[in-house]
Amino acid sequence: MVFKGVNTFRSRITLLTGGLLLSLSLVLVTYLYHVASTRLSAASGESLVSISQSVSNMLTASLIEREREIVLLSKRLSLYEGQDLSGLQETIDQIKNSYKHYAWIGFADENGIVLASGDGVLKGADVSQRPWFIHSHSGAYIGDVHKALLLEKLLPKPKDGMPIRFVDFAAPVIGKDGVLKGVVATHADWAWVKEVLASSFNNEFNGASVDIFIIDNNQEIIYPDNYVGEMDVPNTLPNSGQFESVVWSDNENYLTSLVTVVSPQSTQLGWRIVVRQPADIAMQSVREVHRLLLILGGISTLFCMLLAYRLASSLSLPLERLARTAKRIQQGDRHVTFQDDSHLNEVTSLSRSLQEMMSSLLDREQTLLQLNVTLEAKVQARTAQLEASNQSLKAIVRQDPLTQVFNRLALDEALQKEYQSVRESHHEFAVIMVDADHFKKINDHYGHSIGDKVLKKMATILVDVIGDAGMVARFGGEEFTVLMPNVKEKTAHDMAERLRQRVESTDMHEALFVTASFGVAMCKASDEHYEQVLNRADAALYKAKEQGRNQVILST
Repeated sequence: MVFKGVNTFRSRITLLTGGLLLSLSLVLVTYLYHVASTRLSAASGESLVSISQSVSNMLTASLIEREREIVLLSKRLSLYEGQDLSGLQETIDQIKNSYKHYAWIGFADENGIVLASGDGVLKGADVSQRPWFIHSHSGAYIGDVHKALLLEKLLPKPKDGMPIRFVDFAAPVIGKDGVLKGVVATHADWAWVKEVLASSFNNEFNGASVDIFIIDNNQEIIYPDNYVGEMDVPNTLPNSGQFESVVWSDNENYLTSLVTVVSPQSTQLGWRIVVRQPADIAMQSVREVHRLLLILGGISTLFCMLLAYRLASSLSLPLERLARTAKRIQQGDRHVTFQDDSHLNEVTSLSRSLQEMMSSLLDREQTLLQLNVTLEAKVQARTAQLEASNQSLKAIVRQDPLTQVFNRLALDEALQKEYQSVRESHHEFAVIMVDADHFKKINDHYGHSIGDKVLKKMATILVDVIGDAGMVARFGGEEFTVLMPNVKEKTAHDMAERLRQRVESTDMHEALFVTASFGVAMCKASDEHYEQVLNRADAALYKAKEQGRNQVILST
């Protein structure tokens, strides 16, 4: 690009365009940097809150599961009756061996003397002064993290050299006469928390380091072990479910989130999940975007200046030609003439005519473009409405209106699909038929509205327990069907038993408990139609009904 002087038409247009674009680019870059910084900070903080909430949910679920196991063990009264506790000893050994983080599990009588324990450890010991024994007389108890005391010398030292720490789970054993018979308890190795977190999370988030802490009610770190007693948590932390920029003890600024762990109703541990990420790392990407925007703004300005120069040149050429013609006339070139010296009026008239014509064409083009945009928008809106309506109708047709689970139509489609998959890839699938026991008596005694509530509650239980392992559909009346793709027979049977126990133990409505019978059948390679597996599951269900109800029968 060659300039002959700043007073030329082309030079002035080019410099003016470049100055305006450069100013506009700086304003836009500054604004975009501010918006990006704010939004990235919010997105990073919300992601940290999401991680905190996920960790909290996993920890809560694990606590509830451990508490549920010890409570269920405490309610098996037949194990504690009589002088012979061999059945209890065998059950305790089985439970201890089933979960590697149970460092100790045992039963102490009402005086605090251990009568049965896993592998006989601490059998005969007096635990009457232990907090778990004292606080569990009236209900289930979960203790805070503490170091091993009686068991420290009896257990192998951890490979990482950290001290052994436990979380206690205990529940009272109440006899049929309402008298305390003792306490059953377990010491869960604190290492299970590390395993829970490691199963789903690592220390990388968006390519940057993220630290996860668990702190107790005293604002002390209890996880990870290498920070216990080595790091102070800031006094000012965000509220639960929120995030803030916080300066930690190393004087570094961290984007920090906090979520409170929801403890089981039996105790209030006060644990909180704190997740932090260095603020510099969290904002690194937006600074890179800032530099990129500056570079793109500079390139765009130069490119537009080039376009402006070429445009100005194209506009100035007619005037330059007129100037050269006038110069040639001045120099005596008689071959160039103007009629009545009116050439300037002709150029002006031509320019005005062209401008008016161009303006008219541009107006018409803009009108056509606007009409086209409006028409496309209407077509897209109508198409979106039709698609949404179709999806809604599809969902409504395949959903049971009372229980909100799938209906028979959806079940038949899914069974047909799984049956075809079995024939092509030889995968297995199972069908579980579920029927509420004595449901007619519930309707007759409590009314159909309560019966509907029972059906809704049963549907909620089935969906909750099955989760992503299969689908739940209402087969008809008080009967439900569970489809479990790609499972073995034992897995299907175990799932049916879990469902049976969950239904049996759930309060359906103001102390109204019901039971259900279950029939389980596997799809066979010899089946000629998917309804055959339904028929076998239904036959197994009625066999469960005939044999006394509230049980699981596996089709042969």
